[in-house]
Amino acid sequence: MPEIVRKPPLLATPLHTLIVGSRVLVYEEVTSTNDRALQLRGHGIVVVADRQTAGRGRHGRSWASAPGLGLWFSIGFDGPCEGLAFAAPLSVRDVLNTYGYAAVKWPNDVLLNGKKVCGILLESRRNRTALGIGINVHHQAADFPEELHAKATSIELATGHCVDRGTLLRDVLTSLDARVVSLRDGRLDAIHAEWSDACGAVGRRVRYRDRVGTVRALDRDGALLVETDRGIERVLLGEIVELNGA
Repeated sequence: MPEIVRKPPLLATPLHTLIVGSRVLVYEEVTSTNDRALQLRGHGIVVVADRQTAGRGRHGRSWASAPGLGLWFSIGFDGPCEGLAFAAPLSVRDVLNTYGYAAVKWPNDVLLNGKKVCGILLESRRNRTALGIGINVHHQAADFPEELHAKATSIELATGHCVDRGTLLRDVLTSLDARVVSLRDGRLDAIHAEWSDACGAVGRRVRYRDRVGTVRALDRDGALLVETDRGIERVLLGEIVELNGA
């Protein structure tokens, strides 16, 4: 199916950013905003779609992207961009905190009032990096599959706020731009430390494979450093079974 560019702008007011939003392309429909951002040239280019026909999350899982309900967009960058996986959830969290209690769940989901409202996917291909962000905005309970009712929410469902998607997009891009500029200026350590603290994982018990241990730190690749009876072990998301309180 051909990609259809929508003529009316989603952003009603101009962006005042330095890197993120160098161009903003809004489509009615694409296969995946990440795929499109990887195909296009331009550092900081933003691809927004009202609907994705093949949206995806981590580990190749499908991401439902129904038209009119959420905000589905990706930012394309030239080359590798260390720290984006930390900067993105913090930026979304800061914006969503204006509507309700938002928190980062390791490694990069964002929760609103305890349920997942935003997923983030970072991909690289041929010296391009795409940062994909999906935010549930107008969903009601019936819009989610039954198996997600206890886990997923939207801004409107969680808070009662009917949020304008264009305003939300502008606010998230502006927040993200500030952190991307900080990364460019050498503040990776500070952003990593903020993300690590926001995840709230240090000191918690984790069960994975056949072992149980306590999280002692999060490394620069986003992995958990877990103290077990075998010493410190590095644990990635796909290996986690359960993350509990201390």
